[in-house]
Amino acid sequence: MARINVYFACDAGMGSSALGASLMKHFINDQIYVSNCSIYEIPKNCNVIIAQRALLPQIKHAYRYLKVFAIDYFLDEKRLQDISKEIMKMINNDSILAKESIVLDCASCSSDEAIIAVGKLLQDKGYIEEPYIQGMLNRDHDLTTYIGNDLAIPHGEYDVKDYVKQTGIAVMIYPQGIDWNGNLTRIVIGIAAKGNDHMEILTNIALKLSDMDTVEKIVSSRDIDFIYEVLTKGE
Repeated sequence: MARINVYFACDAGMGSSALGASLMKHFINDQIYVSNCSIYEIPKNCNVIIAQRALLPQIKHAYRYLKVFAIDYFLDEKRLQDISKEIMKMINNDSILAKESIVLDCASCSSDEAIIAVGKLLQDKGYIEEPYIQGMLNRDHDLTTYIGNDLAIPHGEYDVKDYVKQTGIAVMIYPQGIDWNGNLTRIVIGIAAKGNDHMEILTNIALKLSDMDTVEKIVSSRDIDFIYEVLTKGE
């Protein structure tokens, strides 16, 4: 599970933002790193910015792919608790779909080769053990995992569920498309699931990719941050 880096940003990056960062540390766990900075020196490893509302326009323009939370007063304990809960939800999403599990510009191949490739991506991230990949192939051979809108969601059959170590999703983009049982497929989302903890993000993906304009934007994008934001951020 990836760590999230949170920065309280103010104009100078000293007193008030430092106080806010200190208070928030009481509400989060060690998977979240919290510090403070100036809005002019936001670190490259930043995932989340918390800033006073008046500073939001310039921050959002310069850092449009980061998650930004507005706050009126850095010592507003209730607001900090609410933001902390939202960040914890981000950790759950990130554990299911990590940016490293999004691969762009994949060369066209057969559907079986695409399943094996996305399966190995799930395996490399530690979500599954190798036998699960054969279960993904078996499932697609029995009943296609193509679901429309140039999208396939290969996943394992019931018999291999014990080879899932942790719920996870991997995404591979095929701009030129591949033949998936007679259907053009350009987005392949491999799924390994324990229980129902993947359903929120999958529901969000289904809603987003029901719109072909969004499918086209994802397929043509060269920005993994943009694709991650689209697939994980709720409406």
